[in-house]
Amino acid sequence: MTETLNMSKRDLLRSTIFSTKQPKSKVIEFFGAQIELRQPLLGEIIDAQTEENRQKALTDVLVRQAFIPGTDEHIFEDADHDGLRQLPFGADFVRLSEAIQELSEVNFLDKKGT
Repeated sequence: MTETLNMSKRDLLRSTIFSTKQPKSKVIEFFGAQIELRQPLLGEIIDAQTEENRQKALTDVLVRQAFIPGTDEHIFEDADHDGLRQLPFGADFVRLSEAIQELSEVNFLDKKGT
């Protein structure tokens, strides 16, 4: 009986954890355009943290997590990494980094990730 009760609690916990959750999102201004950033998935965070090139880690997140607001359409694609790296660094990238850090609680510019 106890095993059945524990299984029930376990199943409830697993169901709660694995239920589809809507990721957090935030709309920011990025070079004069409104973009929606979405909370990265655990696998994406792990991949970004193992990436030795910190700038690529940031552009990877931008390519994967930047959407046309209110849609599921990505703004950027893998071919945009070099183009994104050519944009001038300033307030736009600071806003981007702060928003990603707020959504993921990870600092992508810090090699330690926190």
